[in-house]
Amino acid sequence: MPPAEARSEDAPLRILVVDADDRVRESLTGLLAIGERVVIVGSSGHAGTALALATEHRPDVVIVDPRLPDLDGGLTFIAGLQECCPETRILAMSWSDALERRALDGGAHGFVRKTFRPTELIAAILAAGRPADA
Repeated sequence: MPPAEARSEDAPLRILVVDADDRVRESLTGLLAIGERVVIVGSSGHAGTALALATEHRPDVVIVDPRLPDLDGGLTFIAGLQECCPETRILAMSWSDALERRALDGGAHGFVRKTFRPTELIAAILAAGRPADA
C-alpha cells in the first residue's frame, strides 16, 4: 500500500467511526460533522468492512468500540488496523471502564468513555490524531 499523503496542520483530521450500534455511529458522525476540525471518511458496524474502509481511505483517526461482535471483537480489529494502516491513530471508545487498559495495551492511542461531553470527544480525537513525536 502507498504511504498516506502528508497532511497540513490546518487540514481537518479524517475520521472513520467503527461501532456495532447504529445509533452511536449516527450520533458520532452527526456530531463530528458540525465542526471544521474533522471530516468523516466512513463508518461501519463490522470489523471486516471497517478494515477495508481504513485500507481504502487511510483515515488519520479511527474511533472504535473494543466490543465489536466480529473478528473476535474490537481488540482484534485494533491489531489488524495497526498491521494494515500503521500510520492511523486509534481512539477506543466504550461504556466500560474495564476496557480502557485492555484497549490501550492492545494498541489504541487513546480512550474515551461513551459518557463524553462533545468537547471531551473533540479533545480526545485531536490528542489521538497527534503523532507521538509531535
